[in-house]
Amino acid sequence: MQFRFLNKKIQHKRFDYSPMYYDERKERLELKKSEYRKLESEELSSTERQAILRQNMQNSWSRSQHASKAKSTSNIRIVILISIILVLGYFIFSGLDEVDIVVKKIM
Repeated sequence: MQFRFLNKKIQHKRFDYSPMYYDERKERLELKKSEYRKLESEELSSTERQAILRQNMQNSWSRSQHASKAKSTSNIRIVILISIILVLGYFIFSGLDEVDIVVKKIM
């Protein structure tokens, strides 16, 4: 009598998985190409044209908001770096003895 569970070979399971790649930039480009083709052939109705215009305005608005936010963070970083350089310059020109006094006061 054979015990099947004792003689069974363990085999690894195989999966047939092919990952999907999503390129958002390429998708937007294809959408714009199709919109321009429709605009040239005049297949769009007035409501579709308004929807395209709204989408374009929304995209330009979000880009300008992103740019202004990047500028403000850049400006803050520059102000912080300049202040650090000024403080270090003050301590270098006034003497290193005062550094110990300031550090002791802070701590």
